[in-house]
Amino acid sequence: MSRKVNLIAILMMALMLLFTISCEGPEGPAGTNGIDGIDGVDGMDGADGADGADGADGADGADGHITCLGCHNSDTMNDNIFEMARSQHGLGNIAVDYAGGRAACAQCHGHEGFVEYATTGTVAGNYLTPSAWECATCHGLHTTFEEDLTAADAALRMSGAVTMMFDGATVADINPGSNLCVNCHQSRRAYSSYDDGTGTDVAITSSHAGPHHGPQGNLLLGNNGTTAGSTHAHTAVGCNGCHMKETTGDELNVAGGHTFWPAVEACQVCHSSATDFDIFSGQTNIAAKLENLGGLLHDAGILEWAYDDAGDSSLHLHTGTYPREVTQAWWNWDLVYEDRSLGIHNPTYAASLLDAAITSLGGTP
Repeated sequence: MSRKVNLIAILMMALMLLFTISCEGPEGPAGTNGIDGIDGVDGMDGADGADGADGADGADGADGHITCLGCHNSDTMNDNIFEMARSQHGLGNIAVDYAGGRAACAQCHGHEGFVEYATTGTVAGNYLTPSAWECATCHGLHTTFEEDLTAADAALRMSGAVTMMFDGATVADINPGSNLCVNCHQSRRAYSSYDDGTGTDVAITSSHAGPHHGPQGNLLLGNNGTTAGSTHAHTAVGCNGCHMKETTGDELNVAGGHTFWPAVEACQVCHSSATDFDIFSGQTNIAAKLENLGGLLHDAGILEWAYDDAGDSSLHLHTGTYPREVTQAWWNWDLVYEDRSLGIHNPTYAASLLDAAITSLGGTP
């Protein structure tokens, strides 16, 4: 074999060996993990940075459940319920027997009517099953949730100033609680409803004529009489100051609180020696003037005696046509009589109305 052939054979074998070495075989199984190395030593802490300025503290929020529990606890709520049961506001016969269901009267003479009026500003129609006043009549949902209830709404349904019914213009704004009362405790009519000022006589055609029951707000503010009069009103005290006074040492009130019966203790704030409501004989004097004027009006024919089932008598309006001075005098008598306080709400105003009426009929005050 020639040397050239041997060389070619040697080159072929070298190439085969090269290809065999460069081809990679299948991957073998993974080997065992090596042992972790030792952690390095921690570096030294850096120097602390300067503290930033403290932010201002936020105002503390009111403790809601404590505020609510000032009134809404079992003792207070039960006491108010018991007191309400002692009040005339809780009597169903006043609300239901006559006026509680009539749309024209229900806004004051029944629970449902008052709530509708307070909510919508009117009473849309009659109620077939009206009920007496209750807690929810005057109290709805709170709007302020203030802890000091003398400054808060106390959940009163109506607490703003009241435009009075008798003239649609006079505004009563005593305090929130008293304003609530005035919504109902006021005259419905003015004397001008019956007397247009023409002629010399005035016709009274309804036995229900008059300023209407409960004109306490008018007496308190000194308005709606047929003659001008000076005033010494108790507006600074207001309705709730006398009628809702919490009596000392008497958690469950038989006067004041939610009985709404006036408490002598309320009078003693100004009249320290008072033992009853006849302070300076004021009630005695007004009672005498009412009797004096009532007799003159009876003689004039506009008032007559009426008797109830128990035989008790009282003066009632007799319809007819009368001289203007008689009807004006009757109006003043009725305004003070229906107030039921014997002048306490506004002693000077009550006395001046009665004195003017007595004088106009030829009597002596």
